[in-house]
Amino acid sequence: MIGVDNELRLHDLDFEISVESSLKNLKPHPKFSSCSFENYYPDEKYPSQSYVKQMLFEKISKYNDYKNRPIIKKKSFFSFFGRNENNENRSFKNVYLDGGYGVGKTHLLAACYNVAKCKKAFMSFSELCYYINYIGLNESIEIFSDYDLLLIDEFEIDDPATVRIMAKFFSELNRDTLIITTSNTLPGDLGKNRFQADEFKREMGVIANTFKVVVVEGEDYRSKKEVWKRTLDRKPFEVVYGEYSPSLDRKKMVVSFDDLMAQLEQIHPFRFFIIPENVEAVFIRDMKPFPLLNGALRFTHFVDLCYYYNTKLFIKSEYDLEDMFSKEMLESCFEKKLKRCISRLSELGIFYHN
Repeated sequence: MIGVDNELRLHDLDFEISVESSLKNLKPHPKFSSCSFENYYPDEKYPSQSYVKQMLFEKISKYNDYKNRPIIKKKSFFSFFGRNENNENRSFKNVYLDGGYGVGKTHLLAACYNVAKCKKAFMSFSELCYYINYIGLNESIEIFSDYDLLLIDEFEIDDPATVRIMAKFFSELNRDTLIITTSNTLPGDLGKNRFQADEFKREMGVIANTFKVVVVEGEDYRSKKEVWKRTLDRKPFEVVYGEYSPSLDRKKMVVSFDDLMAQLEQIHPFRFFIIPENVEAVFIRDMKPFPLLNGALRFTHFVDLCYYYNTKLFIKSEYDLEDMFSKEMLESCFEKKLKRCISRLSELGIFYHN
């Protein structure tokens, strides 16, 4: 798979991976793999951050005690009717963390994963949807019902089909499975201004009633940081690529925007992670605005994965970042998703004009 020394070519990558193997990848990646409750530092100006940190730590600690308790089987009158006396797990209410960008929700979600001592999975909501799309809803329910803990980042409802799918997923998922999710939208506002959410009141009610909502207030941490790209983008694109030295476990790659998009359109999105898993820095030549929404959404999912893997994106283009998505795309039901992509590109991306 290795090109020359520390380089990797796009066509050298093997995207053939089974669903079973990809499930092993549902864990926090480099950007969040070392997150803990200890290294999450709440902003004193926003007490909700301290509350959420303590609440989640206690919830996972109690859940660990519950899942690892000794099982004592004893017959009773109720057992003859299939009634389970041990219903303590029902007290572990699912949690929905609502808050703006950059307040540490994903950090806390990863901390839950790292502390939990049970069968667990950490994934973005987009990843969950792509799994459902690829293997089917019923099989997805069966697979994920086998997990004790599901940690789902960036929950969002973009269209009516997703409403129906997620309502069934949550209603039929194993009730012993604890779910903690993050979002930028309160459950009652999901789908608002994107489609006629009033027509799906029952389904939206199923989703909303699945969770206890906890609001995390705060400022976007990105606004507090110096952007390191300012000291790098003065050098020519090709020079930066030649000088860039990746770490031992990953490589660097240079690819044209057209070739990258052609590859992303050929493979299923649940396989996109293969690129950032193997590549520490992707140098993209000649990026241009997306003519079609489908391509924009595929690229957005790719950027999300690069964000989780802490993969840097060096982008050469005659266009500005704000020009990549059309006004119509940014006013569509996928507005939040695309604006999150812009936000993450501003953090990961280093731009070079032709």
